Amino acid sequence: MAGKELLEKYKGKKVTFREVSSFPDLKVQYVNSFPDLEVKAADSSAFSAEIIKVQTVTSFPDVKLKKVTAFGQLEVYFE
Repeated sequence: MAGKELLEKYKGKKVTFREVSSFPDLKVQYVNSFPDLEVKAADSSAFSAEIIKVQTVTSFPDVKLKKVTAFGQLEVYFE
């Protein structure tokens, strides 16, 4: 499943991002403009629907994310 579609099924929910250096489920790039999705950082992993292994990249991401402080399309707890 492609990156954007994987995260779209969690819209309105909370997921946990576990940073890995190899074999990620998803390659993400954090951008300031033209994101695929906007994410809000969560304070805890309580009620997290899923743990997704991510690798932060600077080019060729599966999905581009923008971190926002309010009204994100999904909530993410960063491990």
